[in-house]
Amino acid sequence: MVRTIAAALLVTVAGTAGGQAITGFSGGTQFGAWDATQPGVVGWRFDVNTPIILTDIGVFNGDIDGLTANHEVGLWDSAGNLLTQGVAGPGGTALGQFTYSSVEDVVLTPGERYTIGAVYDINDGDSYVSGPSVLNLAPEINPTTNGVFPDTGDLGGLFFPTGDSTNLARLGTNFLYRPIPAPASLALLGLGGVAACRRRR
Repeated sequence: MVRTIAAALLVTVAGTAGGQAITGFSGGTQFGAWDATQPGVVGWRFDVNTPIILTDIGVFNGDIDGLTANHEVGLWDSAGNLLTQGVAGPGGTALGQFTYSSVEDVVLTPGERYTIGAVYDINDGDSYVSGPSVLNLAPEINPTTNGVFPDTGDLGGLFFPTGDSTNLARLGTNFLYRPIPAPASLALLGLGGVAACRRRR
């Protein structure tokens, strides 16, 4: 009985919603693709100030005609290793100006620079926003972002984008996350569950 209650408490706390990494933005210019001949990845780089768990990845749906195509989305570490990937498209979950798809959970830790980006093709009918004048981020995400784009060798699909720009981001992409509960909080909840179980006996 005690183990069951403690496990349920852990699941409840670990599943606490964190929300969207990008909470809002304004300004910028919409583009249909980076390259007129081949698909390419556009997105942004970021780091975090506390460990979090990335759960979903999304793409911009704020075109005049909404989101019309599926887009491959990837998350890379600073060495260009692909940490997770998925496809976000019209059948996903829309939250504001982004549509999300679930991916395998990834723990993001301070001290690492991450890149998130989506594949755009000139023929897919969708667009991304380049160079927003204002970019609002969740408190766990550091405002050290910059836009990324594919160099010539990165074109053709879901490849790590090596081009950096000085604008705030290419949106592109967003993600959903949840916080990692502090060990002390979990310990207190576990003790509370044990006490509740004993009282019921």
